[in-house]
Amino acid sequence: MITDTHLVFEGPDTLVWWKESGIPTVPLKNTIDGRTLLSIASAYYPEIRCCSGPNTWEGGVVHRLDNLTKGLVLIARNQKAYDALMQQQKKDMIIKEYRAVTTTGRSIDEGFEPFLQYPITDGPVRITSYFRSFGPGGKSVRPVATSKRYMKGKVYSTEIVPVSENEYLCTITRGFRHQIRSHLAWAGHPINGDVQYGGVPSDDFGLEAISISYIEPCSGRKLTITI
Repeated sequence: MITDTHLVFEGPDTLVWWKESGIPTVPLKNTIDGRTLLSIASAYYPEIRCCSGPNTWEGGVVHRLDNLTKGLVLIARNQKAYDALMQQQKKDMIIKEYRAVTTTGRSIDEGFEPFLQYPITDGPVRITSYFRSFGPGGKSVRPVATSKRYMKGKVYSTEIVPVSENEYLCTITRGFRHQIRSHLAWAGHPINGDVQYGGVPSDDFGLEAISISYIEPCSGRKLTITI
């Protein structure tokens, strides 16, 4: 079992790192860095701190994983690569695959609309919804499919393929915060250890980003990095 944050791929203008569960991808705004994926990666590749996007303190990190989610994160090594990758992400060209280990039966119902899409155990399924913030401080999200009040902005999809009992491969492009966690909980299969979305407590959080595909800015070739 992989346990320590480490480099998986080094290219001329991109890096792919594996992030362990329990640490943030990037620091919060106006906070001391602490132990984050960015602080670990920038100790070896300080140039990633020079990239500047909407949140300057995030450096060249192209996308974030939740603190509890482990797996692959894409990082740009220079501003030109960062800008190109952000355009790819905006156009849904960066494809991310996750392995999810779930439990059956959600222990919380508050805020969830009825799930009217196909059961995810029946085969490949695409769950599609809008999202809204939910709960104190908006720390959680809820999928929206029928409430016109919240049907605004971008529609997000999660492709789900059963692998075995309680194990699924989930594929997304540009994702919403907690998208896979919320979509699986909505379908009645919360991620193992995800008590925020109705899963059973566990020391091993059951979501890992295992593959990422993108166009390498400097060469134009399509790369797929998989663990």
